[in-house]
Formats: sequence, C-alpha cells, structure tokens
Amino acid sequence: MKRHVLLAIALLLIAPSTSFAMRPGERKAKHDDLSVEVREIPGSVAEVRVRGRIDAPPERVLAVLADVDAYKETMPHTDVSQMVKREGNHIWLYSVVDPPLASKRDYCVEITLSEEPGGVLKTDWIPANDMAPPEKKGVVRVQVNDGSWTIRPVDGGKASDVVYRLHVDPGGDLPKWIVDKANRTSVPDAFKAVRKAATSKRYANATSPLAQE
Repeated sequence: MKRHVLLAIALLLIAPSTSFAMRPGERKAKHDDLSVEVREIPGSVAEVRVRGRIDAPPERVLAVLADVDAYKETMPHTDVSQMVKREGNHIWLYSVVDPPLASKRDYCVEITLSEEPGGVLKTDWIPANDMAPPEKKGVVRVQVNDGSWTIRPVDGGKASDVVYRLHVDPGGDLPKWIVDKANRTSVPDAFKAVRKAATSKRYANATSPLAQE
C-alpha cells in the first residue's frame, strides 16, 4: 500500500467521531466545548473555523499569539518557532512543524496584530516564504497558509469569545480529503493549546503586545 493510503487509514482511526449537519459548502460540528465549522473552498482544501470561550482577557490571549518564539512550547507538534523580524504590529514567523504520521513541514508567515472597535483584538496572517531560510531536504515547504484569530471581550473584559480561522494545505502528496480530516482535529487542538497558555501562570501578568504606531 502507498504511504498516503496508510496515513489515511491511521487518521480515520485516531480522529474523533464528528457529526456534521450538511449545508451547501459548509459543515458544522462540536468538538468538546468548541463549535467547529468547515467551509469548502473550490480548488483547495477546506477552511476550518473554531469558536469557543477562553477565561482570560483578550490582551492576554493576544499576548500568547504574539509570543511566536514560544510556539515550540505552547503549540502542538512545533519543532521550531522563530521571529524573523518585527516592524510595529507586523511579525514575520518561521516555523517547522512535525505532524504525526507525516514528514516535517515548514513555512514563514507575516502576522498582523490589530484592534477593532469595541475592544476586539485580532491577528491575521498570510504566507511570506520569501523570508524563510532555504528549503531543507525531507521538509515540505507549505505554500497555502492563511488565517486569523478574532478575540472579543466578554464578562466585562475578564474573558474572551474567540474565533480561530485556518486555511492551510500541508502540501506533499496528501490527498485533499485526508488533509480536511486531519485539519478538523488539529485546528481545535491548537485552539485548546492557546486556551491552556492564556490561562496559565506564564501569561498571568501579560499585557497587550500591540505596538503604538
């Protein structure tokens, strides 16, 4: 059997069972206490959105997301996380991830931190592989990688209503349906990792990472 077929079988065995209410181009489900929405994108892998509550103020959640050098400690399957540079509220991140049952992936993205009316904090990112180091043998360079975190204050600013959106194709020879299946698990797992960090002692005194421009 080909390697990607074995990977497909493994993913089906380890992925949690999820029941979707089907709509044209859209699927919704629950992943523990998180709501998960999958939106089909023609010609690409699906986009996954996760929404849930984090019992920490928005600025603390944003501080976790802006602390990119710590991703290797706070984010699942991250081998390398390095800030390439920062200019105001723009951060360039180079990362290497080691997903289960697949070869390593790397990428560079440009992250933008911002604040919207009503105290809503946000990060958006787009590919910036021109800032990445030369490609390494055995590591697949990710070309499709964009997303955002939208963090709204609730309970008088003591907690956050958070939406995490991710559209990523890990590349290589993985079929689209395998990527979609894996992303429906990995995106909620990343949300839970940020929630854990934001409510930990490590970030208890964190302040907003937004630069005054």
